[in-house]
Amino acid sequence: MNEHFLGLWGKETSGPRWAAARELNNNAAKLALQGRNREAKPMLEAAAAMTHVDDVDAAGLDCRARVLGNLAAIAEGRGEPGEALHLAEQALAACLAAEAEAGDRYGTVAVRASLLINRSQTLQLLGRLEAALADLDAAQAITGEDSDDETYLQVTISNSRSVVLINLERWDEAEAVVRRTLELAAARDPRLTGHPHTNLAMILQSRNELDAAMAHLRLAEQIHTAAGDAPFAALAIANQGRVALRSGDITEGQRLLAAAEQALNAAEQPLRAAELRCTRAQAAFEAGDPELARELIGPAITALREAGHAVMLAEALAVQGGLLAADGEFDAAEDAYIEAWRVYEAAGALYHLTRIDQLRAFAFERRAERTADPEEQYRFVKFAFDLALPAALFTDAVRHGFTPGRAREQWAATVAVPAMAHALTLATVLGDGSLISEILEHMSATVSLHAPAAVDYNPFAEPPAPPPVPSEGELLSFTASALVTGTSGDFPATRFALPPRLRVNPWRESRLEPWIQETERRYGLPIRSDEVIDTW
Repeated sequence: MNEHFLGLWGKETSGPRWAAARELNNNAAKLALQGRNREAKPMLEAAAAMTHVDDVDAAGLDCRARVLGNLAAIAEGRGEPGEALHLAEQALAACLAAEAEAGDRYGTVAVRASLLINRSQTLQLLGRLEAALADLDAAQAITGEDSDDETYLQVTISNSRSVVLINLERWDEAEAVVRRTLELAAARDPRLTGHPHTNLAMILQSRNELDAAMAHLRLAEQIHTAAGDAPFAALAIANQGRVALRSGDITEGQRLLAAAEQALNAAEQPLRAAELRCTRAQAAFEAGDPELARELIGPAITALREAGHAVMLAEALAVQGGLLAADGEFDAAEDAYIEAWRVYEAAGALYHLTRIDQLRAFAFERRAERTADPEEQYRFVKFAFDLALPAALFTDAVRHGFTPGRAREQWAATVAVPAMAHALTLATVLGDGSLISEILEHMSATVSLHAPAAVDYNPFAEPPAPPPVPSEGELLSFTASALVTGTSGDFPATRFALPPRLRVNPWRESRLEPWIQETERRYGLPIRSDEVIDTW
């Protein structure tokens, strides 16, 4: 669920032979939890070296796995996912060797599950979603529900599922998983509820329920702070900054983001700090300060590219594309947008593909405004329309993935309708009255309900008590957020079938049908059923 670290308490003690390595590992883990990675790393390397002897036994192999897992967590935190994966491979090999010799005598199975969950987070950063899913499924397969450690891992796996479902914009399923995670975490240890509160805030943001999102993020900050988890307290503050920006409070948003970035740098989390520089750049650009935006975005892109942080790199490239377009560097802007598009395509983030295409459309529209040649103007507006209409059609179709209720209607009102309005504006400029007529018929045929949400959730009946401060001897655990694909059938939800295609005029070919076909080709999913009905 986060980058906690592996201590050496297991089902059975590893004995006096490995006492020195055990002490080094546990002390280093405590330092790492405080963000003191520079001090922790050499201690862990020394502990690992102690286990590399010819006559290493199962207890020593278990010790090595935990130490290498902690080193992998530090490597990921400092922006070295390749090294993190290499260390995780070595740690998993040590687990399998220990289990082959002694079974689960030292609690090695739970260590292996934790390593798989943590590795899946690293794979997520690299956009390797199927591999991340495989790791998460493997962790689930070896995790029971009896012991405290197993319950902790179940919370982690449940939280991880919600993370990927959010990334895949499967909001209903994500919300179901988040609520389950909150239940599991509250029953196991209230200090674990910080992450699901943050994830619930992300879902609320998608519906523009910003006050509720801010309440969950403030609670998440309090929980992480009380638990001594400085990096994740800083991330909760950063997310508060994002909500403030979305609410229009630029000054407060920038203040919160800068404070969070400073805290993450102090906690030796340069990759997360780079993510925040990207967000600050976007906020500065939107606030009319392109100089600050340029100053922030360049180093952020360099850090994210070097680390291979695929998804956040795409966001940073989108910001860069906007800056370049504003400066009139349209070819360079298109290059940045295309690179972002390809990153999202590799990750399977379809809605983000449409978002990038809409940004590209705005850039071509701005390019048309800056040329005096009528033919060039028409050509650039046509380019814009060719991007905007399929993006709008797909964005509108996303609503059919929601259950009837508030979330579905807010998606339509705040995302789908503005996208289609832009496409219609461009169609008007092009003077295509027949196509405009069919688009309007298409939109009218889209089913839209105002039914109550499937689950009406009131997060706090009263302010919760602060979580307890961890005791000195408490188990240092080791988990991370992760990814699964959105194809799981574990959370079925009632949805509408896709609406039919329309025949507006029986005496001529449809003007919209080729655009529907292009949308389905471009984004790889159907947006209308095969049924055709007449509208006359």
